[in-house]
Amino acid sequence: MRHYETRYGLAIIAAIIFHLFIIGCTSEDAAGEGSLRLQAGGGKALETGFPYTEGGVEYAFVDGWSLQFTHYVVVIGDVKLTDGGSVVGSWDGPAIIDLKKGRGNNHDVVTLEGLPAKRLDLQFRFFAASEQAENRNVDTAIAEEMIENGYSYWIEGDASRDGEIVHFLLRLKTPTLYTDCINGKDQTKGIAIEANKTIGAFIYAHGLHLFWDTLAAGDESLRFDAFAAVADADGEPDTVTESELAVQDLTDLRDANGDPLRDEDGSRVFYNSGTVLPQDSLTLLSFVEYAARYGVHFNGVGLCLSEIE
Repeated sequence: MRHYETRYGLAIIAAIIFHLFIIGCTSEDAAGEGSLRLQAGGGKALETGFPYTEGGVEYAFVDGWSLQFTHYVVVIGDVKLTDGGSVVGSWDGPAIIDLKKGRGNNHDVVTLEGLPAKRLDLQFRFFAASEQAENRNVDTAIAEEMIENGYSYWIEGDASRDGEIVHFLLRLKTPTLYTDCINGKDQTKGIAIEANKTIGAFIYAHGLHLFWDTLAAGDESLRFDAFAAVADADGEPDTVTESELAVQDLTDLRDANGDPLRDEDGSRVFYNSGTVLPQDSLTLLSFVEYAARYGVHFNGVGLCLSEIE
């Protein structure tokens, strides 16, 4: 499967066509060399949790939950900058990084030097953890379990509402290749390297996507009730894991008592998975796995073509 995330797909494709036309009509011959400092982060959602306000917009759960992350671990590597298909800068990695740790949640991935001063295309991978990965800042026990099981993500935290606390631990196996990245700062393709300068850029793991109730465009709401409803399914009270999300049927969401999951107004809760999930795997787990993959952005909300591996 190789495509842009549904929400922004048409706009991004249009941007690619436009900028390919512009590049084809102008000269971008290299004049000198520069560097790229690539970082990874998770934004205010990882830093402050939910609810939070950014750009004058409040992001809050419609079902009343508050949420804090304690770990948001990813495995990043295979960074390549290319010019017309030729690799001009690369870093194999991979590195295991906990994006939750540290003030501001921005973490250095790699600095590539000696790059031609022109617009370059970017690709990178989120890997399954392995012994080859460098542990940058991840708790040893977490890193070891990720390597043993080949996890790409370790997402952990707590949600609370009216005195109830639900712990969540999502260990996802979602290795993905990201190519043809659109720059979220100006909606151009790739990134422009400038002579004698180090240009900053970042990979943004948008944790917001994990809790949206739609994979289609628009009208999304943040929800946690469907997660909390299966928190005791494995016999461990008040903890929800990826295996428990697998028992929550997207076509028939249920509450903790086994009754239809409903909003406060009595209407049934519905998750819109569009047409992107396999019809034989319409579970909350497959929904979250998709959201994690396609919630990875470049320089803000810029998107990349993504290929499941």
